[in-house]
This record gives sequence, structure tokens and C-alpha cells, in this order.
Amino acid sequence: MVGFAIGIAAAVGFVLVELHREHPLLDVRLFRNEGLTTGSVNLFVVFALMFALFLILIQFLQAVLGYTALHAATGLLPMAVMMMPLSTVAPTIAHKIGYRRTVVTGMLTLAAGLTLLALLADANRGYLSILPGLLLIGAGVGLAMSPSTTAITSSLTEDKQGVASALNDTVREIGAAMGLALIGSILNSRFRTNITDLANTYPPETAARIKEGIGGALSTAAQLGPDGQPLVTAARNAYVDGMKPALLIAAGLAVAAATYTAWTGLRARQATRP
Repeated sequence: MVGFAIGIAAAVGFVLVELHREHPLLDVRLFRNEGLTTGSVNLFVVFALMFALFLILIQFLQAVLGYTALHAATGLLPMAVMMMPLSTVAPTIAHKIGYRRTVVTGMLTLAAGLTLLALLADANRGYLSILPGLLLIGAGVGLAMSPSTTAITSSLTEDKQGVASALNDTVREIGAAMGLALIGSILNSRFRTNITDLANTYPPETAARIKEGIGGALSTAAQLGPDGQPLVTAARNAYVDGMKPALLIAAGLAVAAATYTAWTGLRARQATRP
């Protein structure tokens, strides 16, 4: 909470300083442009959720299903298979049906995929339990990301394209960091709650390692040999249970971004270079 408060204070301070500079690093008045603001919000949310999802799923595939690092990375390919072609054609779709409809559809599809993951992910059913969610998430990201990027870069005049490009990159990076911090914290908090009773049956130092996360729990179980199998099962179940609220909150953020876009509007004319 202290770090969060410091971050908010720093952001407010940055805005105040930039408002009073003759040549600001980022003119925050540019966010009066609805196309720029809406595109930034959606791109922020897309990258926040995408990187949080990488964190959640890589651990699920490796720690819960027992995949190797290479196998786990390969397991995410269905998302890319959907995302890459759709991100290529998304601008064309946006020109035909409108940027707002395209981005809203993408964000709602992303939310549906996250919800499906939360409902279906299961250690016993393995990889197939997450495959439908991965496909929907890839489709949603593909539809939302390209039009959002276009909205940012095309909302500013030619002489401000450097600002647009820098803003585009910054929004992605901050979104990724915030998503990892927020969704990761929710996941870890739920894991700790689920594993605490069992962890407290061990010595304090061992219990602390178990509560750190599924990695600590599994490494502790490995040191216990055959006696650690109950801990392995409990840790995997605790992790999968912790995934559910984290993914549902992520889905809620995607719905919120879609609602914001539908309300403010992101029309094709706003995403047209002046």
C-alpha cells in the first residue's frame, strides 16, 4: 500500500509539473482527445491482462501440470495463432464497422476468454481445460490491440508523431507492470489463504517458504520426499483455486474498458490522420 501511495503521488506530481512547463515531456492536455485517451486506456488494459496472464499460465503449466519451460511456452501458442492474423486484419475491420465496435468486441471477447479460463481451468483435466480460453483471449487481444494503437498514433498531427509513438510504448510498459503487480498480488494472496492451514503444520521457517508461492511449496515438498506428496497436491489445488478470482477480476477490467469505450466512443474519424 505504501508503494501504491508513493506511485499515485509521483503520478500527480508529474502531471502538475508537466502542466506548468513551457516544453513538457508529455503534454497531458493531449488526453482531451477522446481517440487518444480511449486508445491508451484499452492498450493499457490489454497489456496489463496479457502479461498477468503469462505469469498465471506459465506457472499453471509448469508447476501444476508439470510441463518443462519449453513445453509451457509452446502451450501458449494457440493464443498467438489467433492473435496474429486478427491483429493484422483488425484495422480493416475497424474501417468497415467502426473502431468503437471493433475494440469493444475485442475487449468483450478477451473478457469471455478470461472468464472461461477461470471456470474451466483444472489440474485433473490438464491442458484441454485452458485451450478454449486461450483461443478466445488471443482473438480478443488481436481485435483490440491494433485499433487501439492506431487510435493513439492517428489522433495526433504529423509533428507530434514522436509523442504518439513514445506514448504508445509507455502505455504498454506501464500496463504490463501494473497488470503483473495487481493480478499477481491477487493470485498470491489467495494462494496463501488456501495453503496457510497446511503450511502451519510445518516448522515456521518451512511454513514461510510454503506460503511464498507455489514454487516454494513444491521445492519444499521435493525436499520431504514421499512425505511431501500431500503438500504437492494441496499446493496445486491452492494455486488453481487462486487463479479463479484473479482471472475473474481481470475479466472485469476488460469489461470495464469495453464499457468505457462504448460510452466515450472511438469512431473511425477520430482515428484518421489529420
